[in-house]
Amino acid sequence: MSKVKFTAGQIAKFACPADKQQVFMWDSEAPGLGLRATHGAKSYIYQGKLNNNAIRITIGDVKTWSIKDAQAEARRLQTLIDAGTDPRQAKAEKIAKAEAVKEQAKTQAIRQAVTVQKVWNAYLEHHQDYWGERHYRDHVNLSQAGGLPKKRGSGLTVPGVLFPLLQMRMIEVNADVLAEWQKSEAQTRANNARQGFEMFRAFWRWCSQHKDYASLIDAQAVENQDVRKKVPSRKAKKFDVLQRAHLKDWFEAVRGLSNPVIATYLQGLLLTGARREELAELKWSDIDFKLGAMWLKDKVDDEGRMIPLPPYLAALVAGLPRRNEWVFSSPTAADGKLAEPRIAHNRALDTAGLEHVTLHGLRRTFASLAEWVEMPVGIVAQIMGHKPNATAEKHYKTRPLELLAIWHGKYEAWILEQAGIEFAQSEQNQGLRVVK
Repeated sequence: MSKVKFTAGQIAKFACPADKQQVFMWDSEAPGLGLRATHGAKSYIYQGKLNNNAIRITIGDVKTWSIKDAQAEARRLQTLIDAGTDPRQAKAEKIAKAEAVKEQAKTQAIRQAVTVQKVWNAYLEHHQDYWGERHYRDHVNLSQAGGLPKKRGSGLTVPGVLFPLLQMRMIEVNADVLAEWQKSEAQTRANNARQGFEMFRAFWRWCSQHKDYASLIDAQAVENQDVRKKVPSRKAKKFDVLQRAHLKDWFEAVRGLSNPVIATYLQGLLLTGARREELAELKWSDIDFKLGAMWLKDKVDDEGRMIPLPPYLAALVAGLPRRNEWVFSSPTAADGKLAEPRIAHNRALDTAGLEHVTLHGLRRTFASLAEWVEMPVGIVAQIMGHKPNATAEKHYKTRPLELLAIWHGKYEAWILEQAGIEFAQSEQNQGLRVVK
């Protein structure tokens, strides 16, 4: 093949004839350097032999490579061949190395930039279809930023217990950070601190199994004994009650709820000592307003039990909307009845500035506060649906409703007095007043 000295003029005028797909021109200065022209494009190439096999490598477009640089590249490629190295393999290794460096830099950038909040959002999105609505909402509530006007009462919502951790980078979370976080949160909201740690531990374990996040975290941070020692223990049952001094604030917050069905339901739990499921399943057909009684399903007695419907609670129930068969109805629930009053109750507790009390804790409150009116233990047990003691409660089945109603009425009246609520049966249709 003939060779010519590459010049700018020759490069510019060299073109591929219309009757051919490509043509070549070879440089006399740099061995193996050629110019390939196709219709609409021209590029420098290198052609040589390795182990008697022809090798052709594209160097680059003439628009981006000067003649001098193309000649230098051709000489470099020739040097590799003279050393027995395949330039194509060397190029592939160079590209792979560059990609590895790029990937390492990307990983490092992620490690330095990705926040716990970002991964937490991915975690919630991944599990939303598998979790129940209540469990999902707990995660959202404990990780909220706060700072929004309260829906009930004045002031702004506070950040969730998990929020401080979510503002950190994944690589910053370690055992020391978690221990300090638990110590700080447990001082003001111990139950939330414990619940938040359990949620975060599950989240962190999920991250340790995820290909995109495992390398970003200290997986053992949530297993550290020093951290776990800082986590408050579950609240003892004896503390899961409202005290007499709490009643006024509790009633004010609960009665201030925007949903009257939930507000009445929560007051009903405290005033009757019923189990949460029993009261939620109350039907209009189970109530006799004239008799002042209601029939509850009972897990102890398959036939259920009839208990008094005290006057104040009767007035609240009578004012509820009759959407369907359920007293505590919900237009959004699949079965038409109240499904999740706990969230509203927690908000009411926050509004009142009270420690966390479960819905079952309201049942315990009934039993605890009944002693203030010296209600007989057997009557407390019969109203609450406790299994009777064979010796002390031999007359359990024979107590008439009227006798239960006397003591139940005393209890309700005393509760209203402590809550500062003025009520008389004649006022059932005139509304209720709060004593200032």
